[in-house]
Amino acid sequence: MWGVLRAALRATGRVGGPLCAAACRPMATSGPAAVARGSPNTAGIIVIGDEILKGYTQDTNSFFMCRRLRALGVSVARISVVPDDVEAIASEVAAFAARFTYVLTSGGIGPTHDDVTFEAVAKAFGEKVVLHPELVALVHKFFGKTEVQCPEMKLARVPESSRLNYGTDGHTGNTFKYPLVSVRNVYIFPGIPALMERALDGLAHLFHSKQTHFHSRTIYVASDEILIAPVLDRADAAFRGRVSLGSYPDWTSNYYRVKLTLDSESEQDLEEACGFLMRELPPGVAVPSVTDCVSTAAKEVYGLAESGGSQTGRRSCRCSTFALCPHSLKWSSSFRQQSRGTGSSSALWRAPSGRHWPA
Repeated sequence: MWGVLRAALRATGRVGGPLCAAACRPMATSGPAAVARGSPNTAGIIVIGDEILKGYTQDTNSFFMCRRLRALGVSVARISVVPDDVEAIASEVAAFAARFTYVLTSGGIGPTHDDVTFEAVAKAFGEKVVLHPELVALVHKFFGKTEVQCPEMKLARVPESSRLNYGTDGHTGNTFKYPLVSVRNVYIFPGIPALMERALDGLAHLFHSKQTHFHSRTIYVASDEILIAPVLDRADAAFRGRVSLGSYPDWTSNYYRVKLTLDSESEQDLEEACGFLMRELPPGVAVPSVTDCVSTAAKEVYGLAESGGSQTGRRSCRCSTFALCPHSLKWSSSFRQQSRGTGSSSALWRAPSGRHWPA
């Protein structure tokens, strides 16, 4: 059954006859909650499924939603995971709908006993679940079923004020044949990641904010987090409310210890905060981002070998290799000190095998 739905979502072109109405057709007037002028749109994500809470399935939908929504100018304020329980889902939907501009649910749509999202959303707004005539026609078209009690017809039972949103294929520009159901400011997405991702991309225009654009910067630091904490405290105090500053240690990287992220709606504030950090951080601890060290590895290793016995040459190659090819050589704590101007020339390179080379 889900194979048919998957094909329907991939298919393009509008359904003929009476289904050729507007792409968003409400059974009753509905729409997202109003937002205070000048405030960014907000979103709450509700992931639905016992399989998530029991650890049977890893949730990737909320991660995808967060990235897409932020790119559209929407700030995700809360993520909640709830079981396949009508009362639990309804309670969370009601609370989120009153608090956020948009609510996106994921999961609980289908023909089985534990697919209760439509029923729960209806309960959240004090509505009944009814057969939507357009969805009944689609069930007949895709499954060849007309019996009211057949499992497939459960897909056509939705809250009475439901709106049908037909997404657009970004590659072809054609309209999807199967819609996404929304009720007021609640958008009910499927739980299967491929279907959810395609649906959200196809309906991006519903969430896009023309007023808000988030700007971000990243600074990589070759220092332990505790050593730069005082600088981060000063930066947070100076730019609080204008720039969001995050500090994330990484114990797996060969060339940095902490990733600093800066986010703001103002590009000017963001640049000021970046400049503040670069001035206040200890000299030499900010390192460039390396996304492809493999393609330059051979050149850097040969450069290190050709530096010969020159102390100046060794210093040059040492810094170059550290910045451009962190995975080929690991740097020792004594080199970290020297890179900040506090160490001696007796730093050692440590190869992956654990052997040490004199610098």
